[in-house]
Amino acid sequence: MTFPPTARLRGVCGLAVVLVLWVTDTDAQTTGTVRGSVADRNGQPVPGATVSLEALAAGGSRHETSTDDTGRFQHTGLTPGQYSVTAEKDVIGGQVVRVLVHPGGSVDVRFVLEPGHAPAPWLRARPGTQARVAAFEAGVRASRAGDFEDAIAQFEAVLQVMPTCVDCHFNIGVSYGRLDKFVAAEAAFRDALRIRTDYAAAYYGLADIYSRQNRTEAAAIARGEANRIAVSSLAAGRARAQDTLNRGIAFWRSDNVEDAVRQFREALETDTTLIESYFWLGLAYEASGDPDAATQAFSRYLGAAPSGVHADEARRRLAAGDR
Repeated sequence: MTFPPTARLRGVCGLAVVLVLWVTDTDAQTTGTVRGSVADRNGQPVPGATVSLEALAAGGSRHETSTDDTGRFQHTGLTPGQYSVTAEKDVIGGQVVRVLVHPGGSVDVRFVLEPGHAPAPWLRARPGTQARVAAFEAGVRASRAGDFEDAIAQFEAVLQVMPTCVDCHFNIGVSYGRLDKFVAAEAAFRDALRIRTDYAAAYYGLADIYSRQNRTEAAAIARGEANRIAVSSLAAGRARAQDTLNRGIAFWRSDNVEDAVRQFREALETDTTLIESYFWLGLAYEASGDPDAATQAFSRYLGAAPSGVHADEARRRLAAGDR
């Protein structure tokens, strides 16, 4: 398994204590403004802090300024769109936040810098989805390398911008478990279950850390819940696959071969044990003029169900194809 409560937040991407206020100007301007203030953790203004804005659109512009003696800053004439706004000052720290600038609008950003908290580089200029993917992948790499502290930091960074990332909570739990920090690991797995009550992997994670603490009864309960969910999910998947197969057969019987092929393939992707799908897929491929694919599908069916309901017909069609 390698792959927030406030007390665990590490400030990796510095979003936790940034306050963003939205204000709309009354005149019909075509550009927008980002203004705000930078203070330290004691509430004192931070003069001379560097504040940069990076437009997240492809080929976007970059703007930079410094805070004045009162810790204030302002960027005007900004093209509407999404921006990454970063405030930094030497050893005091740094933070980054995403804002959306509207035509004729003004965004007020209030930064609070804390020592040791620096913005993650991937968050500065990548669009939201790319940033999350980059951090998640970094967390997976760190976990595989055994650097569980860094893995936790990366997954928590994703949570700062995507609090419902259930896989992040799960991987944080795994990492804390590897560090023998069982209380934090349990909290992370519970966070995952609060988002998705049917997340079997989190129950397996709980069972693992309970077993390692010799909490045998709790481990058995967690493992039982995981198994129950897994069995229920398997049954639901099989039911969905059967419904998909039935839709494919209906398409086939109405001479809609293209949609039939799509449904048969989807049925197999949902449940690889639904062998009957191969027979119908062979018929559909045969009708669509793809004899090689049809032969492969019929062979797969016969290999798995040599005495199946459609076995004789599959053999007949394979024999006919050889002539």
